[in-house]
Amino acid sequence: MNVRRLILFALVLPLPVVAALLFLMQQASESRADRRAAHGETTSAEWSPEALTRGQAIASLNLHPATLVGGEACTVTVTLRYPARPGGGVVNVSAEGGPATHSPKSITIPAGSTSASFKVETAAVARLTPLRLTVTHEGKIEEDTLTLMPRPRREWYAAPEGRPEASGAKDSPWDLATALAGGTGGDKVEPGDTLWLRGGRYAGTFTSTLKGDAQAPVVVRAARGERAVIDRAGVGESKQPALKVRGPWVWFWGLEVTNSHPDRSRKSPYTGKDEPWRGSGADVYAPHVKFINCVFHDNGHGVWDKQDMTEVHGSLFYYNGNNKREHALYTGNGEGTKYVTDNVVFAQGGYGILAHSDSAKSAQRGLHIEGNVCFNNGAITGDDQATGNLQVGGVEGVPAERVVVRNNFVYAAPGAAASKSNGMRLGFEDKNNVDLKLLDNYVVARRPLRVWWWRQVECAGNTIIADGEACELLTPEGAETSRYLWDFNTYLLAGRGGASFVGDSKEYGFAGWRQKVRLDVNSRYIATPPAGAEAPRVFVRPNRYEAGRAHIVVFNRGARERVEVDLGGLLAKGQGFEIRDAQNFRGAPVSRGVYNGGPISLPLQPGEVARPAGRVERAPTHTAPEFAVFVLSLEGR
Repeated sequence: MNVRRLILFALVLPLPVVAALLFLMQQASESRADRRAAHGETTSAEWSPEALTRGQAIASLNLHPATLVGGEACTVTVTLRYPARPGGGVVNVSAEGGPATHSPKSITIPAGSTSASFKVETAAVARLTPLRLTVTHEGKIEEDTLTLMPRPRREWYAAPEGRPEASGAKDSPWDLATALAGGTGGDKVEPGDTLWLRGGRYAGTFTSTLKGDAQAPVVVRAARGERAVIDRAGVGESKQPALKVRGPWVWFWGLEVTNSHPDRSRKSPYTGKDEPWRGSGADVYAPHVKFINCVFHDNGHGVWDKQDMTEVHGSLFYYNGNNKREHALYTGNGEGTKYVTDNVVFAQGGYGILAHSDSAKSAQRGLHIEGNVCFNNGAITGDDQATGNLQVGGVEGVPAERVVVRNNFVYAAPGAAASKSNGMRLGFEDKNNVDLKLLDNYVVARRPLRVWWWRQVECAGNTIIADGEACELLTPEGAETSRYLWDFNTYLLAGRGGASFVGDSKEYGFAGWRQKVRLDVNSRYIATPPAGAEAPRVFVRPNRYEAGRAHIVVFNRGARERVEVDLGGLLAKGQGFEIRDAQNFRGAPVSRGVYNGGPISLPLQPGEVARPAGRVERAPTHTAPEFAVFVLSLEGR
């Protein structure tokens, strides 16, 4: 209350009431000052220019799509961690390694803005061709690869009613088992070919022995506008996956993989033990395999994958698992880099993304985990089943290294039990993890962040919304936090008691964390506005393989009923589009129409959720209005 208003009130209120108001204002001011001094709190919305020069300027580099047929165009969006300075921010651009392409030499991000986009025009290619794209701003560099594909060498077809002796043509499709074995005789489908799966239900378990190569993968893809479903239901053997992948360089694209069998008991009907038994959606036994824009639901594990250099992108995972031992993705990597990017992962029985090694035979080296939306995992099992949303780490003797975790979105509902409200845990049992990059993630959970036993850490640009413990850091023996680049993060206080920071089992307020642990020198600690006063935070993640496809993520502490979303960088005027609620993906679109160039209004009220197959321990509920995820696609895709 300001002085002018107080004077007006004094003219109409009795003197004792005015005195009481003055006392309360003084107490509140002293309380705020004490609290900020204790926690190092700041309400500043900006960092100083001097501090910004020491931070990493580029938060993300998005290519949409990043894999496309040569001759098509890619939209590139550069996003800064901070608004561009007066005069604008110049970003230099270079493209190397591919055929003749056209892109600007530089772009300028307008002053006060955080992003700008440009086009890269490409040329036709005869084989899979990588093009290295590099952007530079204020001496900081980000790189990504634009992959140009040739047009399919040959096209084949499979259908639920297909026959082994068919020709594989569109009007004479194979059955799926024959098609995944290479067609009649096993030698028809070759590198560079595309196998289209016609819409319908493919019942049973299947093994793919198809093989592509580095310059010409085999693509197994749902026919355009059709829903191809592989359903394991009715298979009487424990743990067998719906899809077993034994050949390298195969891309599975746009498929739905499920198990509609209604038995969701924790204990196996075959052994009587509490163990994974339902069968994965896919088990991977070959390197260089990709799952692109697929849907995995109601399986045991969604995808079980310990092979090297595989990729899972743009896929939805939900309701997988009957217990805490079955997860959306159970993964590892040894050589090269594995990419787990831009997936929507929610309401499993166990964990969401679990990069884990339970023996020395498995490794956690070279993991790139980016753009994923992980929320409410563990929601369909009881509170005695402790789970988490995103975890990386191995048992003793399996150190993790070359791990990148960036631009992910993690959410645990406020009412979730402590056993279900875990955000990111990076590190498990081994105390000699090597190097971690933890960048620009947005995490809301009771225990949002645990970073255990890493010798090198780069932690910057993260937003941590905490009600209690903000983060826990454990360091290896002999490690110095002075070697960590841990700064420019934002900690939002969601509760009343203040957030705590744990460093090697000692608890600190924010000021003590800075002074004693010597991290977060330029970071911010902010008391959030009261619930209802905060505008929604909206994030749009373009798909790397399909133009016009994206995930839209909304954090809505203010409980607004709707949100306006700008999709101008994804859709062209006149394009038909559909937007679906990820939690009811096969339901009716929440928005559909022809894009006119303006913002699109999306509802943030609780809607229906997809029904799990069978009876799970706890029925899933919608996370709106506090949190929502939508999937944008072109109409008919």
